[in-house]
Amino acid sequence: MPEEHSRSTTRQNLPSPSTSGVLSGLSGVKVRVTAVLGGTEITFDEAVGLDPDTLLAVDRGKDDPVDLCVNGDVVARGKLVVVGDT
Repeated sequence: MPEEHSRSTTRQNLPSPSTSGVLSGLSGVKVRVTAVLGGTEITFDEAVGLDPDTLLAVDRGKDDPVDLCVNGDVVARGKLVVVGDT
C-alpha cells in the first residue's frame, strides 16, 4: 500500500501580494453592480403585459436591508437613507 503524505500550507508560508498591486491589475475590469430592493414572482404573461408605470409589490418593507450585488452575488447589505427632499 502506498504511503499517504499529508501536506498543509499555512498562510504564513505563502507570499502575500500587495493590495495595491492586485487592485491596479483589476482597474479595467467591468462588473455589474445592482442594488436589490426586493423581489416578487409573476408569470411570464404578466411580465409581458406590464406597462411602463406599473407598480409591483415586493417582498421587503422600506426598512428592510438592501442587497448590493456584484455580478449577481450579494457582497454587502445596507439600508436606504433619504439624502434630500424631492
